[in-house]
Amino acid sequence: MKKIVISGAHSNVGKSSLAEKLVSMLQNSVHIKIGHGRAKEGVGNLFYPEGTPFDRIAEVSAGRDYLIIESNRVLRETDADLAIFLTGGSPKPTAVEAKEKADIIRGKAVSRSKVDDLAARLGLERETVLEIIRLAGSFAEEEAGKS
Repeated sequence: MKKIVISGAHSNVGKSSLAEKLVSMLQNSVHIKIGHGRAKEGVGNLFYPEGTPFDRIAEVSAGRDYLIIESNRVLRETDADLAIFLTGGSPKPTAVEAKEKADIIRGKAVSRSKVDDLAARLGLERETVLEIIRLAGSFAEEEAGKS
């Protein structure tokens, strides 16, 4: 089971939208949201309140190839195979930590070696990783000069 964590500076930076795109792209994946409040009706994710132990979340999602996790704080409890950070405005305190652990940061270039490393970690084709980078609002260094 591979863990892809999508974190962000604050609410409404596109975490859920990106998670939905990744779920549609990666077979046998699930969108997990960890946060405050309650699950929203009609939203296609598994909601867990902040503080739910990650082991419990992983147990419920056993058998999935990819957990697409929307949370900043989960990075304190578990390592991600891929951590994505979506920038925007003034970051909340948990965002600072999440950004430091990110492999992909919206708007920042991703090196060729990092693309190769992510492909190996995730068990994905390189082109799929490049698409994830684009969906996250970033770009690979090798594509910077292309039109």
